[in-house]
Amino acid sequence: MNMQVEALKKPTDWFKISSFKTLEDPSGKIERRELVVSLDQYPFGFGLGPNPRLPNLGSPVSRKIGETLADNWKTFHLLNRGVTLVAKKIEYDNKSERVRLTLGEATPEEERLYGLLDGGNTNERINKWREELAVEEAITKLPQTFVNMQILIPSLNHAGDLSPEMLDLLNDIKEARNTSVQVKNKSLADARRHFDVLKKAVANEPYYGDISWREGETGSIDALQIITLLMIFFPRFAEAADGEPSNAYGHKERCLDAFLEYSEKHADELERWISIVPTLIKLFDELQMKMPEHYSGTFGKIDEVKIFDEKRYQKGQKKYRNTPVRSQFLGIAMKYQYPVGWLYPLFAAFRHLVTGAKEGGAVVWRRDPIAFFKDHGAELMKRYEPHIRDAGYETKKIATSFICYQAMGQAVKDMYKDELLKDAGIDV
Repeated sequence: MNMQVEALKKPTDWFKISSFKTLEDPSGKIERRELVVSLDQYPFGFGLGPNPRLPNLGSPVSRKIGETLADNWKTFHLLNRGVTLVAKKIEYDNKSERVRLTLGEATPEEERLYGLLDGGNTNERINKWREELAVEEAITKLPQTFVNMQILIPSLNHAGDLSPEMLDLLNDIKEARNTSVQVKNKSLADARRHFDVLKKAVANEPYYGDISWREGETGSIDALQIITLLMIFFPRFAEAADGEPSNAYGHKERCLDAFLEYSEKHADELERWISIVPTLIKLFDELQMKMPEHYSGTFGKIDEVKIFDEKRYQKGQKKYRNTPVRSQFLGIAMKYQYPVGWLYPLFAAFRHLVTGAKEGGAVVWRRDPIAFFKDHGAELMKRYEPHIRDAGYETKKIATSFICYQAMGQAVKDMYKDELLKDAGIDV
């Protein structure tokens, strides 16, 4: 049985807050309040009137927010900037530590003035996450998950209305808040044609039309996800991090910065490595789909794992989903849902099956990586599982563990060496 959103607070109900702060506005035009609110108290049903952009659950930004909630719900308020609302009034009862908002009346004009000004995707993802949680999970997780709320209360004129000057100011604020992502490095890189070689490499792949190359595009695949995979394999990136690409996970902007630097300083070398990107993408999806099959225990019993089974879902069993999750790039339906961060050290290990001379040599696979995983998947998982368990299945600990990257890289090298020895007729 899933969480019932009808049980949540309404936007104009009193709701309990964890932190309350008044920020003085030097201009004296707008009152500001900063709140931190747990998601069992965060209201459901805020209007989007002041927000110029409708939420888009398929956008890379929205998907990333969803991943953050799923993987890092206890620190969500530290990883997400939250929401900004325009309200007529805010009341605060310091004894009960509750607040109540007065928003627009039920008229089309006021609905356009009061409500969410920024953070529509955050609000939508929070609601989607709460709806999908089983009741038992909601009871545990929602009180421990928080969101930042900034409340803006504009001054009214003598008639109790917003003056033309105030309307102009609110328009300026919402335009500034909602265009801040449009000049990110990704869009600049695309405008400067840094992505051209990468686009050419994947132009004939079935997912090409789903790639978002610049801010504002609605493709389901963020180009930065592809660049992250490339940087994990590009030798110079690992060399700059003491030999292992353990600093790639969760830092797509860092990977993009490195990509832009290498595209300027080592363009020919980078272009040769870009040639294997289609295989990297296929490998990542293959690992995502097949890793559970090679797990020595019962993969579905891990708390963080969800299982696609419509019948059991309908019976209210919290481990089950009513729709299959799909693989990261190719969108293939899968039985198991689990954090993609678990794949990073395993994926990175396969870079030891690639050879590419810095002095003009072609970048080639010593061994087909997908066939290699088919042959050695069980043994690789046998070596990988202790690291996952020791990390308590915490995504960030797994995905950023330098020791884990070293261990899995050595495992791939050992298994490949054993193959070569066998091919040479030498017993191992």
